[in-house]
Order: sequence, then structure tokens, then C-alpha cells
Amino acid sequence: MNPFESNNLGQALMEEEKTEKNLDEIPYEDFIFQVEEEILSEERNKNNNNVNYLTACLEDVKARKENFLNKMENEDRRLTAKVLFEIKEVVLKNLIEARKGNRSEEFRVGDSKWQQEIIFLINKIKDKPKELQMFWDEYKALFDYEEDTENGNKYMAGILAPLALQNILEEKYGFEIHYPKPEEDVKYSIDMIAEDPDKKSNFLIQVKTNREEIEKMIKRDLEKIRRPNKDGKTADQKEESGKEFIKVIPRFEFGNVDKKMDKNYQTFSKGCAKFMEKSERSFESDPKTTRGVYLYVPYVLNGDRLVDLTGNPKEKVWEVLVGEGLESKLDLPKRFNYDTILGK
Repeated sequence: MNPFESNNLGQALMEEEKTEKNLDEIPYEDFIFQVEEEILSEERNKNNNNVNYLTACLEDVKARKENFLNKMENEDRRLTAKVLFEIKEVVLKNLIEARKGNRSEEFRVGDSKWQQEIIFLINKIKDKPKELQMFWDEYKALFDYEEDTENGNKYMAGILAPLALQNILEEKYGFEIHYPKPEEDVKYSIDMIAEDPDKKSNFLIQVKTNREEIEKMIKRDLEKIRRPNKDGKTADQKEESGKEFIKVIPRFEFGNVDKKMDKNYQTFSKGCAKFMEKSERSFESDPKTTRGVYLYVPYVLNGDRLVDLTGNPKEKVWEVLVGEGLESKLDLPKRFNYDTILGK
């Protein structure tokens, strides 16, 4: 054996071992680069949409993910690497489902778990703006690389919109927020559970982010606010603003079919009823009023994102339409200065 070859091999092994040991310690930018490099180390033939081929690619990604995660101990970095790897899994699962013509419960549960884990991660690193920005940059880059930008944007809305609502409810009204298990999210169509600070109410919440519907609602709401009535006065702003975004279902109406409402609303109402049946004993032992809240959260308006990368709403119109609507519909204390928000 050539001694130089042996030395080179030994040096290569030492470098590899050093890299593995340092994944917990290297600068965050280098860590993200290492994650990306490993995710993209196996090229997929994007022209091959055979289910067996896609399934094999999916299993390969899962195996490489587990191998990579085993090289780290830092929990925040493990979670970051995990959810970034799973972007590729999400893309492959969607391709497989499209070929099969159905959306399996297993994949939907996986989607829910993945989105909840990203919410958890954002809450952990939201005070580290550089890391947060690098994470989202990599998130977008991976979806772009997979030529799935549209789904990347939809998932991002599905992550940041509930997080924005969580931040509003916690910071403005002191609510305690809990996320159901992914299996419950899929089975009952419940995205989050909010408990009021006086421990008197539970809200079972489904968050909707349909861009087209929301933009129509915003335009209608702003017209109501600005349009003078017969006396030349504007409408009662507190009574008018935000109401269309929020529909509240009393517990005694859980499961009732309202044909005027869309199918998603009806599914949510039935899900609330089933959830209460499943949780009957725990709710009976705790004297609280439980209501369902079907809520549209404005995420994008006229192409501009209304929620920042930490999940905080950053536009006054968001606060007007959702804040005022929450206060009116759920009988919450007034936390928003309406005139100040409108710049009066």
C-alpha cells in the first residue's frame, strides 16, 4: 500500500469524524449548508413519476435523515435538520398521492405533525433573527429546488397563520394555547385549542388561509367601514369589522348541518361534536363552556405577507379585522385601539 494513500485516507476519516462531531457546534450558516448538502446528495429523476420509484426515493430520504440526525445531540439543530429533510418527504408524498388519486390519512397526519414541529421550532428560535431568516431561506430554497414553490407557500401560510393567531391570543388576551395531536387534527379538523385566562371557556379552533376568500372579505369589510350611512356617518366600526372572518359554533350546535355554510365548516362542526364525545369525561369534570371557532386568518393581501417570519402580524389591517372580530364575536376585553390603528 502506498503510504501516502494511507495517510490521505486517515486524514479523510479524521476530517469526516471532525465534521460529524462539530454539527452541534459549527456556525449556524455552516450547519444549514451541511443539511442542504446531505438532503440534495441523492438526485431524483424528476421525469420519473412511477409510484414504486417515488416510494423508493421516499424511503431513501427517510433513511438518510435518520443517519444524519444520529450525528447530532443538540435538540434545536436536530429538529431543524429533521423538518428540512421532511420538505423532500412532503414533496414526494404529494407526488405519490397525486399518482394514486387519493390523500391518505397517514400522509395527512404526517403533514400535520411536520407543520406543528415547525411551529414549535419557530417559537424556540424566534429571538434569534439570523437563524430564523436562514431557516426560512433554506425552506424556500428546498421547495424551489423541487419545483414545488406553490405548495411551499401554502404550507408556509398554514404554519405562520395559526402561529400569528396563537401570538395574538397569548399576548393580547392571556390565553393558553394547546395543539391537538396530529391524529386529532386530521380526524376532528381542529387546529388548536384555546383556554381563556379566567378558565371559564375552551375554544376549539380551525384556521383557514384561503387567499381568494380572505381578500374578498377584506374588501367587503373595508367597504362597510368606510361607507357612510344615510345620515352621512360611517358604520359602527366595532360591530362591523372582522365579523365575517369568524364564525362561532355554540356547543349545542356541534354537528348540526347548516347548508348555507361550506363543506369545510360543516366538517369542522361535526369534528367538534366527535371531539367532545371523545373528550366528554375530561370536559365534564371541568366546568367550562366550549365553543367552536371557524376563523379565516389574513396571511397575504395584494401580494404582501401580513405575518412576519416569527408569526407576528405586522399590518394594522390584520389587527383591525381579526382583533376587532375576536373581541366582538368571543366577548373578549378590548385590546386594540381602533382609531389609532386606522390612523385617526
